[in-house]
Amino acid sequence: MFQGKNLVLYALSYGLRILDWIKIAFTRRYRVIASNDVKIEFIRIPSRDPGRFIRAYRYVPKNATGKLPVYLHWHASGWVLKRLGIDIHLCSKISKELNCVVLECDYRKAPENKFPAAHNDTEDAVLYVLANDHVYDTNRISVGGSSAGGNMALSLSAQLGPERIKSCFALYPALHLIHPDRLGSIMGRVCDEFHSGVVIPNWCMKLFINAYTTPETDMNNPRLSPIFYDASKFPKYVALACGDADTLYRMGFEFMKKISGSASGGNVDGSRRFISIPNEAHEFNTFCSTRESRKKRDMMEDEAISVIRASWRQ
Repeated sequence: MFQGKNLVLYALSYGLRILDWIKIAFTRRYRVIASNDVKIEFIRIPSRDPGRFIRAYRYVPKNATGKLPVYLHWHASGWVLKRLGIDIHLCSKISKELNCVVLECDYRKAPENKFPAAHNDTEDAVLYVLANDHVYDTNRISVGGSSAGGNMALSLSAQLGPERIKSCFALYPALHLIHPDRLGSIMGRVCDEFHSGVVIPNWCMKLFINAYTTPETDMNNPRLSPIFYDASKFPKYVALACGDADTLYRMGFEFMKKISGSASGGNVDGSRRFISIPNEAHEFNTFCSTRESRKKRDMMEDEAISVIRASWRQ
C-alpha cells in the first residue's frame, strides 16, 4: 500500500513540475533583470556531502570592489518544484541597490529528498559564505526567500542567530507545517479578489507536505515550522510580506505578531514589520500580470531593501 502511495506521490510531483515549467516559460516576460549594472554568474557551492555541490547564481555589481555584504535567497517550490533563477528581478535589484553580493541558491527537492535535506542545503550555503571571509563581508549577512524558501530562510536565521544573520526577508512563507487533514485550521486569507498570483488549493498543499515529510516527521520541529522558535532567536530585523488574498496570509500575520510583540505585526522602530499587500495572491511578484501588481512588487522590494540596509548599518 505504501509503495502504491509513493508512486502516486512521485507521479503527481513530476506532473506538477512539468506544468510549472510550462507556466514559467509562458510568463517569462514578467521576470526581467532589474539592473544591467549587475553581473550574474553560475557557481557551485560545496555541501556537507563529499562530492556533492549546491547550484547557485551569484549577482555582483559590475563596478564593485573589495569585500561586499551578502544576501542569500531561496526560491518558492513547495520543496518540490525546480525553479532556480526565477527570482532574477528581486535578486538583481537587491544586488544593485545595496551594492552587495546576492547568492540565489538551489536546494534538494522532494519527494526524492525528504526533510531535512533542503534545510541542510540552506545551512551549507551560509556556512560556505562564513568560511570565505577573505571574499565576503561576513559581518553583514542577510537571508531571504519565498514560500518554502521563506520558511527555510526564517528557520535558518533563528538557528544561526542574530550574531551571524543580521536580517531576514520572507515572502509569503509557510511557517507552520501540519498534518494535511488539519490545514484548514491554520490557513486563511482576508480577501477573495486579487490581481496576480495563485490561490494554493488544499490538495496542492497536501502534496507538498506529503512529498517533503514522512509519517515520522515531527511537524513541531522549529526547523520545519519556524513559528515554534522563540522570538529572541530571530535577527533584530525581520520583514515578512504577503498578499491578503494568499492562503498563507493568516499564519504570516500571526507569526509577525508573535515575534514583534505587537497586534499590528510590527514593532515601533520598524525593524520587524509585516508588509500586507492588498488584493494580491501567492507569488503575485513572480507572475505579476498587471501594471498594478508590478507597482506593488516594486514597493514591496523597496521596503525589504530598506530593512536589510538598516540591519547592515548596526
